[in-house]
Amino acid sequence: MSVAENSKFISLVPDNGTEFIALVPDNGTEFIAEQKAIFTINPDIGFIKGRDSYISYDILNTDSNSRINVLHNTAGANAVIDRMDIFSLQNGQLMESLTNYNLWASIQNQYCEEDDTHTQLKQNTGVKCRSYDVSQNSTSKVNTLSEIGTAQNPRVPTDVGATSLSVISSGSQTFSGTYADATDHDPEMGVKKFTSRKMCIPIRSGIFSAFGVSEKLTPVLLFGGLKIEITFAKNEHVLVRPYTPNDANGAVKQASDFATGIDVDAQAGGSAIITLTNDINDPSELGITRGSVMNLRGGAGAGAAGQKFTVSHLHRGDGGSGDPNKKIVIVATGNLTAVNTNNKIWFEESTPSYKIKNMELKVLQVIPPRAMMKTLIKESQFDFISWDCFLDNLPQTSRSHQSDIHSVASGAKCIMTHYISVATENDIYAPNYYAGQPPHNTFLNSVQYFINNKLYPLKAYNPQAKQDKVVNLNEVVKAFQTIGLDVKRLGDGRGGNLCDYTNTYLHARELARGEQFVYNLKDAEPQIRLGFTQGRDEVPAGTDAVAKGNCRIVNFVWSIKTIMVKKDNLQLLL
Repeated sequence: MSVAENSKFISLVPDNGTEFIALVPDNGTEFIAEQKAIFTINPDIGFIKGRDSYISYDILNTDSNSRINVLHNTAGANAVIDRMDIFSLQNGQLMESLTNYNLWASIQNQYCEEDDTHTQLKQNTGVKCRSYDVSQNSTSKVNTLSEIGTAQNPRVPTDVGATSLSVISSGSQTFSGTYADATDHDPEMGVKKFTSRKMCIPIRSGIFSAFGVSEKLTPVLLFGGLKIEITFAKNEHVLVRPYTPNDANGAVKQASDFATGIDVDAQAGGSAIITLTNDINDPSELGITRGSVMNLRGGAGAGAAGQKFTVSHLHRGDGGSGDPNKKIVIVATGNLTAVNTNNKIWFEESTPSYKIKNMELKVLQVIPPRAMMKTLIKESQFDFISWDCFLDNLPQTSRSHQSDIHSVASGAKCIMTHYISVATENDIYAPNYYAGQPPHNTFLNSVQYFINNKLYPLKAYNPQAKQDKVVNLNEVVKAFQTIGLDVKRLGDGRGGNLCDYTNTYLHARELARGEQFVYNLKDAEPQIRLGFTQGRDEVPAGTDAVAKGNCRIVNFVWSIKTIMVKKDNLQLLL
């Protein structure tokens, strides 16, 4: 390990004035997936207190079938940002490029926030800000680890109140008697109110001092101003389909096909009346609105084609049982044929999409004392901690793999490694992009870093083994500390969950401890040496299906970067 030449940390404390400045994009007022928003911070702003600055925006659900969509439960409002690039306004020098921005935000939320309520209220995450949950069979006592948002574990995305981008009116009127009269309905029930929602998120950038123990002011003046380009993420990485409750006990099914559709009783006719079999009286739980395009199928024959219909209106009814609030009743347009058994409805497939409006970059301007200003305007350097992403593919047949990390950072602090299932990376119910792959899904049983012809640790460890999980998590904690972040939560540690990774799985390696120490990777040729019990194409019966297929390896390499400022010249040193 070595100390970077001429490196120093500068801590500035504002003491004579602050002011929030709201900046709007230079290139428009509305944005959709994969477009860019560009902000300009003029040099006359001087200095910014980055940790108190933030991004705000309004997001609107624009689903083609007006389906309910929610923000991802771990990334929350950060999910809209795929990458952030920061340039010098003066000469166009790229100073920081933050790829997989939303993925890192998801990881940081899970490991560094102690209370889920905090991220729910401030970043619009789900009730459980973690990627996996554990259930135990009461008879066999076998633990099952399931990805949050899947059919096996759908409960978190049903918290649509906190994260929903869709508001559906539950109505206010009640009706007695039967529901046979199609005209007897609540005029407000099921009305969609897909209004935009305001979001606020921190700026996770080294230039904005988001990382490191010492907080520093961002010297916009020295950089000749800043240009910030924000690239919006694809729809599948922002919006997630909630799972739909199918009974009063909270069991959940998504109405996506006949086999898992919503159980109903149906009457045939030109104005068909469809009643939910189970006692659900709030359409917001189902995501059904007036105008929803759905399918109905009756009788046996799972997988058979359904009869398409449009929801005309909804109301509550009891079917003669005496409770007017017992069930949702759906009145459909079209001449439907129905039988008395095994009727189900499901949504016509649609494309989830979003729109960003009223985006602002709100920076806290700081006016330092005059004496400090004179010192800062002279030749200077600015050090900050940031990450670079290096990708690799893990073939599905390999039982051993050496993943090269092509980093040449001279001020490296740590490496963190994440695995994504290619097959389910963009799944609209549970994108594996965020959840990643725990060791039992990839069959990973040996981890060791090889850097500068040395092995770290000296003995490879098995992250699946209970005794080695401690080693794995200890390495992760040390890595976070090198970038000034404290790990406050390592997942759900209740009961039998101690053996499982319920946060997004990482393995990591600390390279340099302490603010002033770094590791030079320029000629170190770092790699990860991995071993597996079997290939991902050899999945035995009973094993989670997401283990099948190829995986993507994402390596976050964290390092101290230096911006040298000499009069009109600006240079980035890696």
